Parts: sequence; C-alpha cells; structure tokens
Amino acid sequence: MMLDKADLAQEARTLDAGDRISSICAHYEQPKGWIFFDANSVGPAPKTARKAASDLMDDWVNLRRRGWAERDWVDMPAILGDRIAPMIGAGPGEVVVCDNTTVNLYKATGHALAVNKDRATIVTQAENFPTDLHVLQGFERFCDRPVEIRHVDTEEEAIAAMDDTVVLGSFSHVGYKSGIRWDMEKINAAAHEKGALVLWDVSHSAGAVPIDARGSNADYIVGCGYKYLSTGPGGPAYIYVRPDLAERAWPPMCGWMGHADIYAFSGNYEPHTGIKRFISGTPMVGANAIARCAADIYEKYEPGDIWARHRSLSEFFVRALETMCGKLGVEVTSPANYDRRGGHVSFRAPGAGRVVEALIDKKVVASFRKPDSIRFGISPTALTHQDIHEAVRRLHDILETEIWRDPKYENVSV
Repeated sequence: MMLDKADLAQEARTLDAGDRISSICAHYEQPKGWIFFDANSVGPAPKTARKAASDLMDDWVNLRRRGWAERDWVDMPAILGDRIAPMIGAGPGEVVVCDNTTVNLYKATGHALAVNKDRATIVTQAENFPTDLHVLQGFERFCDRPVEIRHVDTEEEAIAAMDDTVVLGSFSHVGYKSGIRWDMEKINAAAHEKGALVLWDVSHSAGAVPIDARGSNADYIVGCGYKYLSTGPGGPAYIYVRPDLAERAWPPMCGWMGHADIYAFSGNYEPHTGIKRFISGTPMVGANAIARCAADIYEKYEPGDIWARHRSLSEFFVRALETMCGKLGVEVTSPANYDRRGGHVSFRAPGAGRVVEALIDKKVVASFRKPDSIRFGISPTALTHQDIHEAVRRLHDILETEIWRDPKYENVSV
C-alpha cells in the first residue's frame, strides 16, 4: 500500500533513528541548507581534505624532492589500492590507484588483446559511457589486427554475442543514464565459457552498490574515484586485474613506475610482478593526498554496511518520489528491483532539464542527461532519509507550481 506524505516524513525519521552507521555522515562537509544528489558526478568532501591539501603545500615548500624519500608518495598507488579494494570485492595487492578511467580502460583492453592474440572481436553496450566506446574505437583503428566491435543492448544479447572470436566484453556495470545494473557473475561466466575475457567499468557503482571482483571471477575492473568514493574532483582512478591473469602479458602502456625496480633506472623495461605493472607514470601526489582522506573513512566501516545503507536510502527515495510526485508526471525509469539498480536513480518529469536547473535555486543539486533523464545520485556516506524526503518535497513544489517554465531555466546544463 502506498504511503501518504505524512507517513513518509515519519518513516524518514524512523529510518534515520535506526541507522547503525549514521556516524559516517559526520566525516563529510555538509553546506547548510543544500542537499547534494550528485555523488554520481562528484562525491562529498571529507572534512580532512582541507588539512591534507594544506599539509601537501607545506611538504612542497619545505621538503621538495626529499618528499619522495620522507613521505609515501611513491607507494601511494598501492596503499590506496589496498584501502579501496574491499569496496570492489578485491583483496590486498590486487588494486592500484593511478591515472584516470580512460587510461585504465586502455591498459585493460590492450592487455586482453595481448593475452588473446588469436581473437579480435569486442562486445560492448551500445549505450556504454562515451569514453569507454572511444577507447574501443581507438583500438579498432590502430590495433595490429582488425578489430570488430559488436554492440548490444541487454545482458541476454551480450551473452548471445559471445563466441570463439570474442577477445573481450567491455561493459559498464551500471548504465550512466538508466542506472541499470548488470549481473557481473552471469556475464563473466558466459564469457569465460567461450574463452573470452571481461572488462567492467564500475564508475557508477563502486562505493554505492555491491561489487565482488573475486566472487564473480572478474578479469578486469576499472573505475573513477571521484564519484561515490569521494576522492575529489578529477581524483585518481583505479584498476584491478585478476591475479592469475596479470602476468600473462606486458601492460600496453609501459612506464617507469611499473618497472620491477624503479630505482635501477634501467633503459630496458622489466614489468613488475602482479598489479603494480599497471602503474605507468609518476603518482599524482596532490590528488592522492586528497583521495587518501576518503580511503581512510572507508577503512572504518564494513562495505556491507555501506551498501545496505545505500539500499535503504535508494528504496526510500523511490517510494517518496512515486508517492509525492507520481501524480505530477514523474516516472521512475531505473529498475524497480534494487538488485538491478546502480548508485543513482533515473526518472522522467515534465520539464526535465529545466527542473534540474530550478532545483538548484531550491538548493538541491542533481544532474540531467538528454533527452529527458533526471538523475539523483544517492550517496550512502553523506545523505540521510530526512534529506531525501526534504529534497523530494522541494521537487514536488517545483512540479506543482510549474516554476520550471520560467525563461531563466531555459539554459540547461548537465
């Protein structure tokens, strides 16, 4: 039975009162009056990030080159990798934090092509994120053998597309527009049965919903850290490669920091063992210093508790949206089943992009994707159920009064 608006307000208070890890919100800066639903773009800022940035400036001024010896700048890709590994179901020594998602997509794709040299077909989603598609198109043009890209729309089509010509399936775990979550374990098993490998981009799921690199027998996982993992705007990305797979080929991007002995300064490349061979250039010391602040928070909580909190927040958001705004034209387009949904919830509403602009004036930050998709990224580390109820109330006011029709909201951003 659908709850009424008063019931929802009380439910929000009750859920917050019973939240076992509500303390996680205290680790992040929360501007008064604002409610942010853009964790699928830039996650909340840890309170310790300002001091970390200031400390780095002190090191820059006072230590300069001595920082490489007196600080853990060189080791930070592996340190951070171990910190966030549990959030993607990986173990110690299986993840490194480095570069950006695009670069890591390139590394994983090139490695797969080197492992399966007699295959040249890549299967991917037709609506995969643009950068994922662009990386594949680059290999299609410049690979040392003809590469064919097959586009699919559904999991069933992806499984059906797997045959003995497929070298790699390259998929987003969660669709950036729809919020649809794919079944990693099922896809991995189907690909492996045909001798193919699978690369997953978990940018829209890591830090929000369960990911099990080991349990699903994933081959490659990459993602950005600046969304739900809150490593800061443009923060470093990460890469996981199945341990028994990593050393079957050189990384396609060989660099100094991936060498077996970086201080040998050898002119001849010898790849490091395991995941560290996928580090390429000099660590992003400044970005890593800020990223560490978020990684420190994740160490304090069990991943399962964070995922459970996201589920509660996300399911409450859908209920509130349908109850308070359903009669005003709102239609949830993300899957109704939570286990098929990612970090954000997508929905349609009259005015769409204009509504998102009007929400900013109401101190609610969401995002818009053409043609008509409004996305609310649900941060499990910074939002409460009462925040969600209040944000949906403000959305209701915008739709009911049709204030979004004001000409000042014509210039729609993303």
